[in-house]
Amino acid sequence: MTNNNVPNDDVGEPDDMPVKPPKIFDFADWPFEIPDIFKRKELSYNYNYDLATSKSLMIIRMIFKWRGSLWEAVYKELIVWICAYTFVSLIYRFALTGTQKDLFERFGEYCDARMGYLPLNFVLGFFCNIIIRRWLKLYTSLGNIDNIALFVSAYVRGKDDRARQIRRNIIRYCVLSQCLVFRDIHVGVRRRFPTLEAIAQAGIMLPHELEKFNDIKSRYQKYWVSFNWALELLNVAKSEKSIDGDNARNAIAQEICKFRSALTTVSMYDWVPIPLMYPQLVNMAVHTYFFLCVFTRQFFISADAHNKTEVDLYIPFMTIIEFIFYMGWLKVAMELLNPFGEDADDFDCNLLIDRNLAIGLTSVDDAYDQLPEVKPDVFVGRSVKPLDSDDTRSLKYHFGSAAQMEEISYLKKEENKMIAAGKKPNKLKLWMKSMKRKRFETSATTSYSVSFPTP
Repeated sequence: MTNNNVPNDDVGEPDDMPVKPPKIFDFADWPFEIPDIFKRKELSYNYNYDLATSKSLMIIRMIFKWRGSLWEAVYKELIVWICAYTFVSLIYRFALTGTQKDLFERFGEYCDARMGYLPLNFVLGFFCNIIIRRWLKLYTSLGNIDNIALFVSAYVRGKDDRARQIRRNIIRYCVLSQCLVFRDIHVGVRRRFPTLEAIAQAGIMLPHELEKFNDIKSRYQKYWVSFNWALELLNVAKSEKSIDGDNARNAIAQEICKFRSALTTVSMYDWVPIPLMYPQLVNMAVHTYFFLCVFTRQFFISADAHNKTEVDLYIPFMTIIEFIFYMGWLKVAMELLNPFGEDADDFDCNLLIDRNLAIGLTSVDDAYDQLPEVKPDVFVGRSVKPLDSDDTRSLKYHFGSAAQMEEISYLKKEENKMIAAGKKPNKLKLWMKSMKRKRFETSATTSYSVSFPTP
């Protein structure tokens, strides 16, 4: 804490001194325990590189991965179901009397004949379709700062400290609004920034901006405030001649509005979730179905049973496979239902905030006006033949499907020449002649250089 009785040595410093970076936040002030703040689940398995080729071996390796897999998602429920099935099977085989076995078998036959009353395919398919579309919309609305940063760097000109701070503040205000939205919908961001003071301590908001923010009274969330500041800074920059005209200012404003609209979409999706009855319905349908399967998929072994099992396998292989597929289908839907949680496959919004702040400030500050010297390129005055190798060279070019008309016309002319000469058209010779012609044209147009020519 600062002692107000101690004289301030900085009184004589000018007002335009650069703002010192905020001190590191004191973890003793966090309302959560320190281990919980940084506790993150291991990222799920990213299979994109492994499936760069669709060879069977690669696909088999992907199927048997554990982290983030179907097996990891359903194994607990599968163990519980197998235990319940085994318990019922032991009671049926060794504890029931003949009359009780007959009653149990009739009950199993009755339920098994009516399992189609639970339309799992329709319910799960429709539910997953809604969830995936919702997930894709949220993913495309998270918001990247790149366009705003590039437009601000291009149109807010000036190397003086004033223009530099305007550029940096526009970026920081946009990231601040994103942070305010995410901390209200994302568990990880809320753990990182439990209070507005924590945002200020992180440097995304300055202390005097926090005071200004708190002075604005509203019963609703104030995500719009920092956007208002950013747009007002555009007017300030235009009045100070840092922005050349209305067109440049409006171009930046449009990118800020797109960024704001995307965050509004994310906020609205969190405000109005899918009605609770629908996830309840899907979960009840799947769990009820496999609860009944504990009884209906038993191997009935009584001699006089109407639905006597032909082969007593003891282990219901087909039902286990069905359980893995349907329960895995349900797990996929529930995983995507709220991607702003702490699951391994959820959106890492903390990373996005850090990335936007770092890239945005670098674009408008360190990379501002850093243009390479304009020199002639190596392709001036010669055909464009970039460095290539046999491994990366395209095997064939696509000239358009209608280009085949020329080849057909050429073959037709050659055939007419043979007929006019009194010869019988030979399809094999025509085909060989056509291939030689293609090979000559290709070799004449696809020569490659092995090194860059000197300009």
